[in-house]
Amino acid sequence: MRMIDFTKYNIKIDSAFFMDWEKKTATANPRKFDAISFRVKGKAEYEYDGKTIQIDKYDILFVPANFGYRLNALKEEEVFVVHFYIEGSSFHDLDVFTPLNPDVFERLFSEMAEVWKKKSVGYPARLKSLFYEIVWQIAVQDEKKKLATKPRKFSEALQYMRDNFTSPETTVETTAKHVKTSAVYLRKIFKKELGSAPLKVLNDMRMDYAEKLLKSGYYKIEELSFLAGFNDPKYFSLLYKKKTGVPPSSRLKKAYNQSKDGRPVIKTK
Repeated sequence: MRMIDFTKYNIKIDSAFFMDWEKKTATANPRKFDAISFRVKGKAEYEYDGKTIQIDKYDILFVPANFGYRLNALKEEEVFVVHFYIEGSSFHDLDVFTPLNPDVFERLFSEMAEVWKKKSVGYPARLKSLFYEIVWQIAVQDEKKKLATKPRKFSEALQYMRDNFTSPETTVETTAKHVKTSAVYLRKIFKKELGSAPLKVLNDMRMDYAEKLLKSGYYKIEELSFLAGFNDPKYFSLLYKKKTGVPPSSRLKKAYNQSKDGRPVIKTK
C-alpha cells in the first residue's frame, strides 16, 4: 500500500504519545480522529472487513477516522501514535508504509511525543512542523524506493533535472553528459519509464515553477521565465499558451488585480 498525501489536506494535531503493551488481542472501536503510528518494536495483525494485514517493526500505519478493527499483537509492542483530524476528507482503508531509513521516523515521532507532553510555548506549531517533516520523509523515501527499481541512468538523470531545472543551461544534452550517457539513450529510457520525452519532463518542471511565480504577481514575464529556467521568454509564452489556452500576460494581470494593497506595481508589457 502507499501512504496518502497529507499535504493536500488541512491537518489539526490532537495528541502524540508513546504506548507499549504485552502480547494481546484487542478491539478498537471507531473513533472521531485519524491516527498515524510508528512501530518501534513488535509485530501485529489488523483484522477488518474480512481482511487481515500484518504490521511489522518500523512500519508506519495510517488508520482513518471512524474505522474499527481487531488487533492481534503477536509479541510485545512499542508504538508511537499521533492522533489528528483531517478537514474535509474521508478515508475507508488502512495505509502502510515501510521506510528505507526508520531511524529518521523514530526521531521525529519521539520528538512529537515529547513536545506534546511538555506543551511548551508555541507547541502546536512545532507539532505540525514535525508532522509535515514526517510526511516529507515518507514522500522522499517512497520516491527512492520507486527509483531503485528503475534503470540507474534514468534515476540519475531525473534527479539531476529536479536539482537543476531552474538553470537555462540545463538541457537534455547536458543532463546526458552529466550522467555519462547519450541524449538518444535518455530519450529512449524516459519514453519507456514515463511515456514522455526528457525535454517535456524538463519543461513541465519549469512550467510548474513558472506558474507559481505568475500567481505571486511579483515578476514580469521576462523575469519569471528566466527564473524558471527558460532562456527565451517567447518560447515560455508559447508553451504556456499551448498548455493553458491563454497567454501568461493574462494570468499575470489577473494575479495583480487580485493582489493586496502595498504590492509592487508590475508592468505586463
